Order: sequence, then C-alpha cells, then structure tokens
Amino acid sequence: MTLLTPKAVLEQHRVVICVGTGGVGKTTVSAAMALAAARAGRRTLVLTIDPARRLADALGIDALGNEPQRVSLPGPQSESLALHAMMLDPKRTFDGLIERFAPSEEVRRQILENPIYQHVSGALSGSGEYAAMEKVLEMAESDDFDLVVVDTPPAQHVLEFLDSPRRLVEFLDSRLVKLLVQPAVAAGRFGAKLFQRPVQIVLQLIERVTGVGFLEDLSAFLMAIDDMSDGFKQRADRIRETLAGPDTAFILIAGPGQEPSRNARMFLDHLSEARARLRGIVVNRMHLWPGESPPSPELLNCTVPQADIDALSHALDDPAAARTAVSAASEIANQAHRDFVHTRILREHAEARRCFFSEIEEASHDIHDLQTLSAIADALTVDAEVANR
Repeated sequence: MTLLTPKAVLEQHRVVICVGTGGVGKTTVSAAMALAAARAGRRTLVLTIDPARRLADALGIDALGNEPQRVSLPGPQSESLALHAMMLDPKRTFDGLIERFAPSEEVRRQILENPIYQHVSGALSGSGEYAAMEKVLEMAESDDFDLVVVDTPPAQHVLEFLDSPRRLVEFLDSRLVKLLVQPAVAAGRFGAKLFQRPVQIVLQLIERVTGVGFLEDLSAFLMAIDDMSDGFKQRADRIRETLAGPDTAFILIAGPGQEPSRNARMFLDHLSEARARLRGIVVNRMHLWPGESPPSPELLNCTVPQADIDALSHALDDPAAARTAVSAASEIANQAHRDFVHTRILREHAEARRCFFSEIEEASHDIHDLQTLSAIADALTVDAEVANR
C-alpha cells in the first residue's frame, strides 16, 4: 500500500495545520516541518497561535510579532532559502478586519475608537479564533509564500479555532443582535426612550455606575457592525472553503504515553466530525529501540542468559558494569516496547486513512536552536511507509 509521506504533504499543499493536545511538542514539530519545507525550496511561513514564546525559542530568535519575520538559516545556500515566522496578535488582526470591511473611513474610525469595540473585540463569540483563521487565509493567499504551517493552541481550543467562521456568522445573524440593532438605530437617532422600559433602566444604571455614555457607544457599535456583517460572512465562507479544500492538510501531533495516545484518539474523532483532511500523524518524544529489530523477549523480561552477561563482563572486564549495562538496556527496551504498544492504534489509523505515520525520538535536551531543529526535520522527511514491527 502506497502511503503519503511528510515530504509529499509539504510539497503538495498550500496550508498545513498542526493540531493536538498540549504538552506533546506540537510547536517544535510545526517549526521542524516548516524548516524541512524551506530547505526543500518552498517559501515557507510558520505561524503560531499559541501566545507562549516556544516557537521563537525553537527557531533560535528573540521574539516574534504579528508580521512575518525572516529566519536566518545556517549553511552555504541559506540565502536562497526562505523561512519566515510570526506569532498572531488577535487584537491587531481583528482591527485589520475592521479596516478592510468598514464601508468608509468615518465608520472605520468610529468602530476602532468605540469603547464597546475596544472592550469586546477580543471577547466577541469566536472573534479571536476567527481573526486567527483570517490571518491564515491572508498568508495563504499571499504571493510571498508557497506554504503556511500553522501551529495551533492545545486541543480544547483548536476545535473552536476550526469552527470559528460558523460561530461568528451565527453571532452576527443571531436574534439577539437583530433585536438590539433595530432599537439601537432608533436610540442613536431619537434617544433611549424607544428601548423597552426594563432595558432602558439597565442601560441607565450602567451609565450612572460607569460614568460613560454606554447607550450612545452601544448604538454606534451595533450599527457599524451591522453594516459590515456581509463582509464578515463572505470572508468566513472563504475561510471554510480553504479549511475543507484539497490544498489544506491537517497533521495530528501526539505523545507516546498511554494518556497522550488516548487523548490523540479522541481528537481524531473530533477531526473526523469537522471533516478535516487528516494527512499524517506524528508521535513526538518516542523511545525507540536501535535498529530495525524489536528488543528480544529476554531483554524485555529481564531474563538475559547468564552466559551473555558473563561474556559482557569479560569484554568490559567489570562484572558490575556488565550488570548495570544489561539493566539499563532492559529499561530502555521496556520503555520502547510500551511506547510502541500505546501508539499502535494511531499507527493503524494512519494506515487505514493512507496517511503518513512518523516517530520522532525523544531528545536529550530542550529544542532551542536550528541545529537541533534540523535533526528533527531530517527525521520527519525520511520517506518510509508505516513500520511493521
């Protein structure tokens, strides 16, 4: 059976979205995939939505902002390779949406300076995640990049991320917003008396407590947003088309332990429900046994023949060192065996879906430079089918 490979996925897609639970090294794997694509000659951007600075650390740079920043790559051909990185600023991105969809300069200014907008632009239902998807779409449609690799937040947030266009459109179309817009328009023109009495009392109380003209601000905000709702809906449709299209690939990043593997299997179900195009599974921080053969049953069961131990003792000229070496090898063998057992169902899932399955060996130290990241990129881009052990 011919399976996809990481190399093929990076070559054949425009957007690669890395998803998974927290604590599995998803940011590092995203950066390594972007580095591999850049080394293959693709103009690549890696974009993180995680506010932590792990991506900057992995790339060996000081800080990232809301605009693409070029990463200096080592090697004699580095000048011809293009790798960029950025960290999403949802507030600035959403401000950019307002600037794009506002029908006039006056409306744009009114919204951006509106106290209501300034307080809720990061809290509107789906606005942060929608802004993230907008930035992904903007970068994917840019002529500056051949590939955009997206490092998403942990799993409990990524499903909101994937569903954000629908939720924001539903918010703008909601009965609540429609009920508020009409009286807000009237109130903006004729005053608060057209609000129903209970609503008027609440708004007047808020104004007295806060000392701000809440009603006036609310009226201006709702009227302006209503004027722009068609633009948001059209853009949301474009985002959904991009997510579901053939140019977008989803990669699940998982951990090898029993609990991370269980979480990954649950997340696979969520991706299926979202109709995301899964193209690969990467298990990070695996304990791998050297060579192609699995460890022997004797080593797993700590029943190494005494003759073998005696031979090792003779070779080392130290019986204690021989026993220590056998014990350490047995521990490593058992850990590798456990990791293999825990991830078997993920391997089988990848094979059934004809996706790639890659294992990255656990590093002896944190990833904080391009040299170590390059080693992971090398491990990812080895074209191999699912291992049968």
